[in-house]
Amino acid sequence: MMRILLFAITVGILVMSEAFAQDATFTQFYANRTYINPAYAGADLGLRFNFNYRNLWTAVPGDFSTFSGGVDIGDPNIFGGIGFLANVSNEGEGQLQTQRYSFMYSYRLIILPRQFDLHFGLDAAYMSKEIRDWDAFIFSDQLHPVFGNINPTNAERPDRLKVEMPDFNAGILARFNINTAGGSRIKGKKTIANTLGFAVHHITQPNESLLGRTEKLPMRFLAHYTMAISLSKARSKNPLYLSPNIMYEHQRTLSTLNVGMYALRAPVMIGLWYRNEFKFETNDTDAIMFNVGMRGTTRDKSFMYQIGYSYDLTLSKLAGSTSGSHEIALIIEFTRAGFGKKSRYAKKRARNCYNWQGPRSTPKIF
Repeated sequence: MMRILLFAITVGILVMSEAFAQDATFTQFYANRTYINPAYAGADLGLRFNFNYRNLWTAVPGDFSTFSGGVDIGDPNIFGGIGFLANVSNEGEGQLQTQRYSFMYSYRLIILPRQFDLHFGLDAAYMSKEIRDWDAFIFSDQLHPVFGNINPTNAERPDRLKVEMPDFNAGILARFNINTAGGSRIKGKKTIANTLGFAVHHITQPNESLLGRTEKLPMRFLAHYTMAISLSKARSKNPLYLSPNIMYEHQRTLSTLNVGMYALRAPVMIGLWYRNEFKFETNDTDAIMFNVGMRGTTRDKSFMYQIGYSYDLTLSKLAGSTSGSHEIALIIEFTRAGFGKKSRYAKKRARNCYNWQGPRSTPKIF
């Protein structure tokens, strides 16, 4: 009981001091690509749905969960792609809830046919923050050292429990193949797939204060790089890939570096990640993340699906108190979907778009 009370006090203090948390982070970022970078909208031709659920610190009292669902479509008729993304995050006993609903457009620039594309993305959103149950908060002046929560509080209820604001993100993405010496699928050479991106979130820094003050939502800067390297013979029907990844995030005073590696062989993948506060020191380690997943198709091959599960093992000062974090992801792709009949120019653009060249049944994380 006392543990619950102490936790509630902490949440109450955070709300009253306007020390709101940073944006939610997904371990399976590849399964929620437009969340980290709007330039991913329509990066792959066809229609794509994604659904994500993350439960943070399962042993800590209160609800620390994030739901996300989105759809994006890539079509050469619109010179790129469009997308929609919804995110809902809950924090604490009083359910400080953040909602964000965004529309995005990404323009595709073909640099080298089937080898190198640039994508420029913009995201415009409606965003809100709301305290859903003020009476659930317990403040320090309510607690008696022996009898617990028996006193009234002097904490004043805010005039409003919800604030609404517009919000904007932008990003750029480069997707390209590197052809190496040796046999392979493209003109006798092996191919290394690469994705490099940079995004800025909350560009206008809207005011998120619930207390009538000025509390700007801090910008979030994110850089990410992924590559897929085949370890199999060039003409292998089901090659084994290693995929090293790195992602850097900075928001407010927090900088986080994520480094990881995936092993991919259709239809399964396994991954291991390490998260640190941008400096490889033992006392700054946040977590080790484990990831498994698989990709498949329906019997009539009308669409592809990919499911994944990840677990974050907390190694920070909170280790032993949180029981880690769990995350589930689902992706559904209709690769032949689009906006109707393509013009001759659109068909030419479709043929010239970046092409990974790997088996469709290999899990996609780039």
